[in-house]
Amino acid sequence: MLNNNLIRFSVPFLFIMLLASSCTDLEETTFDLVTPDNFYNTEVELTAAVVPVYSSLAQAEWSDFIHLGAVSSDEIVIPTRGGDWDDGGIWRALQEHTWDATLGFVGAGWSGPYGGIARANSTLDNLGRAEQTDLVKTYIAEVRVLRALYYWWLMDLYGGVPIVTAAEADEEPPARNTRTEVFNFIVEQINLALPDLEVSHGTGGHGRITTGAANTLLATVYLNAAVYTGTAMWSQTLAAAEAVINSGEYNLLPTVMDVFSFDNEGVANTEYILVVPKLPLDGVQAFRHMATLHYNQHSASPWNGFSVLTDFYNSYDATDDRLDQILVGQQYVLFGATAGDSAFDRADPPAPLIFEVEFPLFDASEMDGPRILKWPIDPETSQWFSGSDYAIFRYSHVLLMKAEAEFNLSGGGLASLNMVHERAGLDAFTTISADNIYWERGHEFLWEGFRRTDQIRHGTFLDGYTLKETVSDDYRVLFPIPQSQMDANPNLVQNTGY
Repeated sequence: MLNNNLIRFSVPFLFIMLLASSCTDLEETTFDLVTPDNFYNTEVELTAAVVPVYSSLAQAEWSDFIHLGAVSSDEIVIPTRGGDWDDGGIWRALQEHTWDATLGFVGAGWSGPYGGIARANSTLDNLGRAEQTDLVKTYIAEVRVLRALYYWWLMDLYGGVPIVTAAEADEEPPARNTRTEVFNFIVEQINLALPDLEVSHGTGGHGRITTGAANTLLATVYLNAAVYTGTAMWSQTLAAAEAVINSGEYNLLPTVMDVFSFDNEGVANTEYILVVPKLPLDGVQAFRHMATLHYNQHSASPWNGFSVLTDFYNSYDATDDRLDQILVGQQYVLFGATAGDSAFDRADPPAPLIFEVEFPLFDASEMDGPRILKWPIDPETSQWFSGSDYAIFRYSHVLLMKAEAEFNLSGGGLASLNMVHERAGLDAFTTISADNIYWERGHEFLWEGFRRTDQIRHGTFLDGYTLKETVSDDYRVLFPIPQSQMDANPNLVQNTGY
């Protein structure tokens, strides 16, 4: 009993530290020196085997993949500030919906998830040849769900993509499967995994896949079934969401600021369903704050980039507590020896730093644009390395999926909608509407990776808005297959319009 306890105690630390090392080389093959006969005998060994598959989850927090969804939506923009952030117009291409198949973001959005899928296939091949103990089956189930999640990312961005499950590449390059075939594969893989997953890993599995994470992914895929397959699946969405709710494992935290507080990191955060654990170390750090804060607000000199679009900021109710996660007006130094002091710009002489709500896309000033500070700065940060965990799925997402499913099935869902709405300090809705659900999701999940998908489902993604004056062509709801992939694989067919 003592040895088992020691092993379980060591797993969470091992998980995070292995994740840190694996993130520094995403292409490294980790299984060449082991075989199923001499490995996968203990929980520590199994954790070491699956961590490289988990490491691809970090793309949800920061990667070209996540830029495709965030900057193409109506929530986030990176204005050009003098010589900063022009980068050959790549950010404007996302904002204005003028991208093509050669854009670097488009290529990385494809290769990143497929890297995770390749690791999953290799891991499943090895685990499948190991002795099929209950523990091995649990890890197999986790990897199945991770692979399904990476295919969901690809399906959402590109439509139909090749389904590859073999550890070794075939001589013949794969053709595209239809979007419906990818959808069905994702659903099948999650359902195959569910019986072998754990409801909770307790303190020994921070960041691991659970039944709650799998059902949340399943509900999310069903939520968008009409977009992915042409057929709505609201009953299935509701059933998967209620499976998470009825598990009793999750609850909303009292306030929106509690959700991201360092006091609620780890198992103390009952709202986090699937999380990418972070440490203030190179390779496993969080740095959303570096992408958005002004150069002079942090001793590590942030990048002064990502901002909230004017229309989106103005869509909040003035009493919404979630506005506290957006910085406007007079600003202050947030970290370093002068923390708490008024912040200034870099002009000579310097002027007080005041973030403006109205601003242009091109030739913006240092002060232009509201900034996002959902994820607080780690008090133990080193340079720009922060240990703020990043949640891929939160409980409020499940509640709002339930509300949307019930609304589309019967006109219900008001109670679930109001749980999230009132938590933000707002008066309860007296009626429910698609528009209420749409904006509640937008305000709740600013810069958390859902906005483009929500816009497409609600039919607003192609619209014009601040800094995007024209209505986009219909084909822009999908990104093109990267030109590099088209050149390398003659069996791929490009998406319509590109």
